[in-house]
Amino acid sequence: MNSNTSAYGPDHLASNHSTKRIEYIDALRGLVMVMVVFHHVGDCWGIIGLNVSIHEYLLQLIIPTFFFISGFVLYRDVTWNAAHIIDFFRKKVTLLLIVPFLFFVLFIHGESIIDQFCDHFKQRYWFTFVLFDFYVFYAVIHFCIRKWWSDIVLVALGVFLYFINHSVIYDSIPLPELVKGMLSVKGWNYFIFFALGTLAKKHFVYVENWLKNSYFLAVCILFYFLVNGFSKSVIDENSALCLPLSISAIIVLFAFFHNNQGLFRKETVVGGTLQYIGKRTLDVYLIHIFLLPYNLEFISVFKEHPMPVIEATVSLIIAGIIIAFSLVISNIIRLSPLLAHWLFGAKLPPKSTNTPS
Repeated sequence: MNSNTSAYGPDHLASNHSTKRIEYIDALRGLVMVMVVFHHVGDCWGIIGLNVSIHEYLLQLIIPTFFFISGFVLYRDVTWNAAHIIDFFRKKVTLLLIVPFLFFVLFIHGESIIDQFCDHFKQRYWFTFVLFDFYVFYAVIHFCIRKWWSDIVLVALGVFLYFINHSVIYDSIPLPELVKGMLSVKGWNYFIFFALGTLAKKHFVYVENWLKNSYFLAVCILFYFLVNGFSKSVIDENSALCLPLSISAIIVLFAFFHNNQGLFRKETVVGGTLQYIGKRTLDVYLIHIFLLPYNLEFISVFKEHPMPVIEATVSLIIAGIIIAFSLVISNIIRLSPLLAHWLFGAKLPPKSTNTPS
């Protein structure tokens, strides 16, 4: 079937009212989830920050892409009035705040809940709390501004939040460090990617033309690899180049999945696997942290004698095992429709209307 006319192709995206899942977006989300676990495994080696692995470069891509996709799937052509906002957050409070907090408390077992929760990264459970903040920012903007220039305000806020996380500016924010940590303010710099994701979905008719423009993609690819290649060390988040590097990486990755949708259909092994993970990202995210091998630092070979290809291969195998076990545990939990609904947002099965004769 021609991907341009499929149920999940561009014609599908052109309808902002559609609620059908987009196959290649699920596959892309699955790949990013794999990269998240892969990166966490790399962190367990104790090599993050030493410029001896590819994990540093993936940081330019992983979380920005995850927030970009979150914004992309959020966008609907709806009016953000009081009724819609109440209904929207009624569902999100449980999934993004209460459930992750319960997993967080279970994970730290015995440590100070307040101290750990006031840490920006909350033992790696920070993502959902920051995503909830982004939903609040987005809802407030679209509740107050219902004109075309809400797009400009959205991007302006994203740029502002990105640059206040520069180390010099961040330290000058007049809030106690515990408050900044509780709110995970250091994660707000990713709002620009969330905002760009919503705008990409809203203006997808125009975005698609750029995704198929070979010259534009060539510039993005060359920019990303040449800047990283000629840099003596990994571009860190305080560099002016970090933002355009992340945006160019997102464009290339998104274009690859969009322009090769046939590879990522559920009928293919790769597509089916990635889509399955993509539909269970919350499950994997919440569970995999319990399964990470936190004592890998005693294997110092990758730190003392960097072998990026071998280390990445080993890390990917470990990540695959962790994801597999996370999905097994997820399926066991999902045996209870009630638990599946409250923990992972699954729809409750319809109540039987049969009555005894």
